[in-house]
Amino acid sequence: MQELAQWIRHNQKISEIYKKIEALEEDIIKEIIKNSQVILATNSSSALEFIKDSIFDVAIIDEASQATIPSVLIPISKAKRFILAGDHKQLPPTILNERAMELSKTLFEGLITLYPQKSALLRVQYRMNELLMEFPNKEFYEEKILTFEGVKNISLKDLNIKNSSFGEPWDKILSLEAPLIFIDTWKCKNKWERQRKDSTSRENPLEAQIVKNIIEKFLGMNVKKEWIGVITPNDDQVDLISSLLKKIEVKSVDGYQGREKEIIILSLVRSNKDKDLGFLEDLGRLNVSLTRAKRKLIVIGDSETLSVHPTYKRFIGFVKEKGIYLEFEEKKNF
Repeated sequence: MQELAQWIRHNQKISEIYKKIEALEEDIIKEIIKNSQVILATNSSSALEFIKDSIFDVAIIDEASQATIPSVLIPISKAKRFILAGDHKQLPPTILNERAMELSKTLFEGLITLYPQKSALLRVQYRMNELLMEFPNKEFYEEKILTFEGVKNISLKDLNIKNSSFGEPWDKILSLEAPLIFIDTWKCKNKWERQRKDSTSRENPLEAQIVKNIIEKFLGMNVKKEWIGVITPNDDQVDLISSLLKKIEVKSVDGYQGREKEIIILSLVRSNKDKDLGFLEDLGRLNVSLTRAKRKLIVIGDSETLSVHPTYKRFIGFVKEKGIYLEFEEKKNF
């Protein structure tokens, strides 16, 4: 009984110490916030207990074109002024429930529509080779985007990489000087997408194999793994390519918003007799995919399916005119 009583007393002391620690932490946090000129938070955490009574001179919401209106209203309600930053030509908010699709309308786009004079376009891009920006600029930004002089002509030849010596068509695909490639699978008999049992996604084994071949050859040219990114709109294709390539970053389009790589390989997946494009009809996702590469973009797709959509048809035409366009056939290329 004495030991139990002693154990209870110790636990009471421990509880008292924890309460003192929590009180001290609260005092420290309040003091830090009181003396801070800038506070960083997510939209929802701007309503946390420690700053719930704070009023800010200005709230700056980044990636506002991906935030729902209820989410944006939390920080806005705590500020005298607000600035929204984002790109409504890229990804919208992710809405999983069909009944909540109205939430995909953003305050960012709504305010630009209502008050265009209050919006400002950041006109200079500092990421990519000028040719990689040219088509998105024409298609999505009314040719208003300029390329910073320092990145206009960047390419893989600026890096310590060996020239390709694998023969054609690989030497064209892997060229250190060519920033834009489209590999067309329309002539391949095994070009078709497929669907796994109980899955709503799609995968394309031929495109996955092409991605694998390209990356293995790049690695043989001293290209670092961290310089390469693979983007594809379908989760099952992400899984398939990831199973073929270890330690290479393979993600869906959503996973690459705000990201960049020296080399991006884009597998478009869709190849079917119904000419159904699925996710590809979301042009915001196409815009994101085409603008992640800094020095080289390789796109793999079936023009026979893709060309039913005018934007994809124009993109393939653009590559034929200014990039390198290649038609693959099994007998010649595998």
